[in-house]
Amino acid sequence: MGAWNISMNNKFAVVFTPGSFGHYVAYILDCYQKEKVLSAPFVAGGASHNRERNVKVFDYFAPYTRQDIDENRTAFETLIGCVWNENYFQYILHAYLSRTNDGQYNGCGVEYLEKNFYDFVQKHGSYPKHDAMKQLVQSINYFFGYDVNKENKTVPRYILRQFFWLQIFYRNNNRITKINNEIKNMQSIDLLNITDILDYDKLQSFMRKYFNYDLDFKDLHKEFIDKNISLYNFLEYKRVVDACKQNKFIDIKKLSVIGEAAVLYDLEKHYFDVPFFSMNDFPNNTKDLINYAKYFPKVMKQPNKLYHKFFRDFPPNVDL
Repeated sequence: MGAWNISMNNKFAVVFTPGSFGHYVAYILDCYQKEKVLSAPFVAGGASHNRERNVKVFDYFAPYTRQDIDENRTAFETLIGCVWNENYFQYILHAYLSRTNDGQYNGCGVEYLEKNFYDFVQKHGSYPKHDAMKQLVQSINYFFGYDVNKENKTVPRYILRQFFWLQIFYRNNNRITKINNEIKNMQSIDLLNITDILDYDKLQSFMRKYFNYDLDFKDLHKEFIDKNISLYNFLEYKRVVDACKQNKFIDIKKLSVIGEAAVLYDLEKHYFDVPFFSMNDFPNNTKDLINYAKYFPKVMKQPNKLYHKFFRDFPPNVDL
């Protein structure tokens, strides 16, 4: 990509995986360097892509990024890496598809793909020499034999749910997980976990060590949280799973197809020999999920074959 001009604003650079708030952290750094809260950077989907872009960002998913960092490493003093723990993969999966855009979906990318998967891919665009979104279409065809094309744009919800279930299952082989681990192992980098980015006090404390003063961006940060559909989806999925494990009957609020897949994944792993994976219709309350497991025919109980294949990662929670 070539060298970029060195200025006072190049003291910092941010490297990240898609969905891990790299642009938001860069925006906050811009604010601190200007010593004021700048205009809100949020696009329709909630991402912080509408900013001045003084602080350099490196999306490590793009194939040219490594060369870009190597060529320009001396142009900034501090490299900050936005990283996440494995138990946040379900969040990242949603954010990667929901928030990594410039507002062309007029809102959440996941809500768009639920209705029109083909146009979602066409509108997303691609990185040079790498089109990860088109690979999703190929994967759906590979796993399910379902062809997504301009005459067949919508993928049935139960197929999407199963597809994202598989994405969660194979998360350790997912390129975005591998890239997150690469960032964690980089030399001379200050790592910033997304849980600390979401926490206003912790993010402010992180900034204080570089700037030696506190900037009040609490209202802006609240807007950042409120616009984060992926975070809402993640917290609701966790609430549903916890209620099921505690045998509590609650209504299920709106969940995306990825949130539904995450619920079924966690419950199938928890009950171990009850196949939640293949449920066609997702219920609107936990009572139906709890009773599904409770009254599932004993003679039909059987652990998912993938659990046998990857038995070290999936020890049973029940007596088989």
